[in-house]
Amino acid sequence: MYIALRMIRGIFGFIFALQVIGLLPAITLLAKPEQITGEMLAVLFVKFIALVISGVLFFYGRVGINALHKKFKGEPHPSLRKTWSL
Repeated sequence: MYIALRMIRGIFGFIFALQVIGLLPAITLLAKPEQITGEMLAVLFVKFIALVISGVLFFYGRVGINALHKKFKGEPHPSLRKTWSL
């Protein structure tokens, strides 16, 4: 059960990283605001929403896995001591 939850958490972490990398070109849009279109803003908005959702699921997934492990085993999951660990 913990392996499946950790794999799902890893997928959300990967999606989070992809969204961060995908938002980096948006910084270049700030240099030329006259070239910004409504379609670009819509894509940027969707990427930002995906970033927030995947980030919340990644970071709070650790909390949920630790809570389940603590409930059944009496201690937090030994592999999830750090925030970024999978």
